[in-house]
Amino acid sequence: MDNTAESLVTSEGQIFLLLQVREKPFALPLEQVRAVISVGRVTRIPHAPHEVRGVTNWRGRVLTLYDLGEILGLPSEPALASYAVVLAPEGADLDVAIMAERVREVRAIPEDLLQSLSPGGGLYHGVIDLGGHPVMVLDPKALLHRLAMAVLSPSSPG
Repeated sequence: MDNTAESLVTSEGQIFLLLQVREKPFALPLEQVRAVISVGRVTRIPHAPHEVRGVTNWRGRVLTLYDLGEILGLPSEPALASYAVVLAPEGADLDVAIMAERVREVRAIPEDLLQSLSPGGGLYHGVIDLGGHPVMVLDPKALLHRLAMAVLSPSSPG
């Protein structure tokens, strides 16, 4: 993280990437995001779990794309996702991304607008109140664990 971003964390609150999946707003701590890219050509993987949308080339490496709406059990059909948010797991050399219809903005959120959830909150570790609209904060570690479980699940085809 550069010095500008570090000063925003300390002076204005924590920095989040705000995105939209299946008409619902979500937030990710920016330090857990490696990149946001446009979704280009996606290659489907035969017999992959339904959470896996496919793979694409990113910086000469294979990037696995996950459907966050499927993982969260959100109703409605998946929309055409225009963006992939590449996650940056601590200490891991993984190339995984969640797909989003929209990436709204990067914003510093003051601590008083962030309500933490108790441990065991599943895939969420907090809620941000943005003008009376709750935005669920995704827990990247829990999300990565769920992604791994989706791939390793014995109920997965093939």
